[in-house]
Amino acid sequence: MSTPPKLPLTSHNLTEDKLRILQEHFPEVFTEGNHIDWDRLRLTLGSNLESEEVKERFGLTWPGKRQCFKAIQSPTTATLLPDREASVDFDTTENLYIEGDNLEVLKLLQNSYLGKVKMIYIDPPYNTGNDFVYPDDYTESLKTYLEYTGQVDASGRKFTNNSDTTGRFHSKWLNMMYPRLFLARNLLREDGVIFISIDDGEVAHLRKVCDEIFGEENFVEQIIWKKRGGPPNDKILGSVHEYIICYSKDSLALKLNLRNRTEDQLSRYKNPDNHPKGDWAADNLMANVKGGRFVSSLYFPILNPNTNEEHYPSSNGNWRFNKTKIEQLLLNNEIYFGEDGKGRPKLKRFLSEVKDGVSYPTIWDFVSLGNAGSSEIESIFGNLNVFETPKPSSLVSELSKLGSSPDDIILDFFSGSATTAHAVLALNADDGGNRKFICVQLPEPTRKQKADGTWEESEASRAGFSTISEIGMARIRKVIEKLKAEAATEKNSKSSAKSVKGKAYQSKKDEAPSLGFEETADQLTHNGGGYRKVA
Repeated sequence: MSTPPKLPLTSHNLTEDKLRILQEHFPEVFTEGNHIDWDRLRLTLGSNLESEEVKERFGLTWPGKRQCFKAIQSPTTATLLPDREASVDFDTTENLYIEGDNLEVLKLLQNSYLGKVKMIYIDPPYNTGNDFVYPDDYTESLKTYLEYTGQVDASGRKFTNNSDTTGRFHSKWLNMMYPRLFLARNLLREDGVIFISIDDGEVAHLRKVCDEIFGEENFVEQIIWKKRGGPPNDKILGSVHEYIICYSKDSLALKLNLRNRTEDQLSRYKNPDNHPKGDWAADNLMANVKGGRFVSSLYFPILNPNTNEEHYPSSNGNWRFNKTKIEQLLLNNEIYFGEDGKGRPKLKRFLSEVKDGVSYPTIWDFVSLGNAGSSEIESIFGNLNVFETPKPSSLVSELSKLGSSPDDIILDFFSGSATTAHAVLALNADDGGNRKFICVQLPEPTRKQKADGTWEESEASRAGFSTISEIGMARIRKVIEKLKAEAATEKNSKSSAKSVKGKAYQSKKDEAPSLGFEETADQLTHNGGGYRKVA
């Protein structure tokens, strides 16, 4: 019997990768012992390297930023341990739900998913003062680590709440976010995109951090999501929105999708004259001449063939096309003169010739409000308070339509109640796609120990969920059951047609990156973190 190959016990070493690249391009700057001669590197780069005298530069800095790079470069010895009993369709699914700390998991994913993720969506803690902030000391056991997640010490001091009285309110949050975003960028494909939900409290700092990690040139847009139907009554000027900031891995390679036209938008296209090109809508023939863009050759009369009346561009403007093009349009019956044939000329814009969709706006008032997320939790668990302020799956589904294609991988490393998993499963069922999700959630306890040693129960703990990750796993199972039942019902009602919902559970396992689950059991030992593949 052959001995199985040994798997590395540490995560992918990013520092070694960068040193290897540097050595390939500048071998002359490496000394004995594989150390870098910085003076020689400075001479090699010449004027392209900033001089040591220049100390001031534009950027965002905070206490602890240097430690962020130590957290990034420190390899993890954790190993992903599959959990078949907790899983759904373990042998065929390509979806991953991982229970553990997201920084360690992001390091582990570098081995198998480097440059393979098309879209990332995260809804991190908003740093309101009561949010959980992840400590980055991974030399301790998971049990010790969990003591940080909502409990207190003997003196009643809280470890997890980031109170603004600590003096490092923003710094602690940035120290938590920076290494995770840095590692997440490596997982994106060159045409990949990341969406991050945030509120006013940290949006300015998050933008600066993302400018640094992803590059200012890779900023795409800042979406304003209408979260509430009206302002809170206890405010004179109340917020009804949150933000979703969007960055690309490479703006030149970025691929986003157009938004599907609504029924109302499609209804504008009709074919009252039975034109061979099909449905059309009347569009303006005028060009924008503001800013000195007037072109004399585009100022001429268009003759209405029904009335022989000449029509010039209004307000001393221009037509959109030259005279030759206009004559061709007239010949092909592609200019419209109103219902009675006596109006001013307009262009027939044919549905068959326009883009497959419409551009997304930056104000998102066309998706569900925030309370829809709580309604989903109630419909799944019978109690809307099991998880506080979940995002509605329709929001993440719309982001997935914008940022991914049917066979792409979508990552969420602040999974919470598993809204992203829900959205991906539902979207696949709706359009027949085969998107895969990777969701990561820390097993954060749902109850908190008070200073006197007693426990403060939550709705989630009373419902039988001891950790947040248990809520996420339960939600995924229930969503899969619901979608399978709906697919079976549709198949029975349309026995002669194949339901596209069945594709949500089809597998292309040979195409999925390996995480080592197919290796022997003794290689899948726990070395510092608890992880489960459950969907």
